Amino acid sequence: MKRFILLMFIAIISIALVACEGENSKDDEKAAKADEPTSSEEKKDNEKETNKDEEKSVSEGDVIENEMGKTTILNKKEDMNELVENGPMKLTITGIQNATLEPAADYKGMFDNKDKLTVITVGMKAENTSKETVSFYPDQATLTTNAGDQVDADPLLSDEVGGDFFGPTKKEGKVIFKLDTPAEEIKDIKLVISGASNENLDSLGEDIQLPLSF
Repeated sequence: MKRFILLMFIAIISIALVACEGENSKDDEKAAKADEPTSSEEKKDNEKETNKDEEKSVSEGDVIENEMGKTTILNKKEDMNELVENGPMKLTITGIQNATLEPAADYKGMFDNKDKLTVITVGMKAENTSKETVSFYPDQATLTTNAGDQVDADPLLSDEVGGDFFGPTKKEGKVIFKLDTPAEEIKDIKLVISGASNENLDSLGEDIQLPLSF
């Protein structure tokens, strides 16, 4: 149950960073289905699928409400391609989002019983370009803000984008940070990430300090 709740939360706060892959194929499928006779139940299922697709296309200022609470998207940047190289590792920032979460009463315990908090989501893609095993942990990044915050990535809510990369492998996902400062006050952030290392814990790159702006 706890895992389900966490997955639900991740889906809510990162919805604006979801890439709309396969939209054309879905449109083709819907067009094909339009020529086929459908029952009332099938029509309802199609309507639900359409609503889900529309929910993914959220914009700044949009409000998403469900049983977990209310999420307001303050700022977001999609389709980013901010590349940083660290030894044999390549780290790409694919998107950033700044949102306000107001948890429902039943879920406040997950967020230290706070009535409101800021959630920053960072889309990342890490790639090992070598044949060797490399350790790299962008999902354990520290985030600082122009408002003076310094917080570590939330390990329970974040995807596994780091760890040991065995040869030429890739990992991709979203890294999540929770803050108390109002989202409206956050305009600039900086990611601080430890440099990559080999199996002998020898450093392969300097620590990363990556400034980003909404």
